[in-house]
Amino acid sequence: MGKKIFLCLVLTLMFSLSTAAIPTSAATPPLAGVKVVVDPGHGGRDPGAVGINGLTEKQVNLQVAKALRNCLVEYGGATVEMTRVDDSYVTLAGRVKKANDSWADRFISVHHNGSVNPDHNGTSVFSANNGSAQSHDLSAKVQKRLLQMTGLRDLGANTANYYVLRNTRMPGILTEASFITNPKEEEKLRDPGYVWREGYYIYRGIVDHMGN
Repeated sequence: MGKKIFLCLVLTLMFSLSTAAIPTSAATPPLAGVKVVVDPGHGGRDPGAVGINGLTEKQVNLQVAKALRNCLVEYGGATVEMTRVDDSYVTLAGRVKKANDSWADRFISVHHNGSVNPDHNGTSVFSANNGSAQSHDLSAKVQKRLLQMTGLRDLGANTANYYVLRNTRMPGILTEASFITNPKEEEKLRDPGYVWREGYYIYRGIVDHMGN
């Protein structure tokens, strides 16, 4: 082997070894720079819907909202503001003010549905009647992910005139992942793992919506 060829091989090997030792930078989180307001529905003296065995919507909403917050921060790199972090009563106007004062990019209100028919169940997500195209897209993307998680009947990505949706300045949605008044669903909602997955799949829908 000629000296020039041998020297070239040695230099190539040295360069390969040196560059292999250089750590690569972590990928940018999918929601870096995004601020989200997470709104656990009801609370305090307002229990929301109540399951046949006593589980209250306000409890489950807060648990899902906290799971969603953690996913948004830890996986997404987003900044999150909560409208409540405990079993406190917050007025609808107070929730809207907190969201609007934050100048957040998105608003997510977490709820669970109720019915006088205990057999009724299904998944739906709402955006405002007068909502932006971004709101409607966010609703559709989160609905799609929640259906993957719950496996329940598709009640649609719908529009409604809910106070917190029509009065918040940023694109927003209200989730109704399931009916807490369905006994089988109420039992599932007592499982911390099931609740965490719900928060995670809402997060996945937000990421889909933001284009990542």
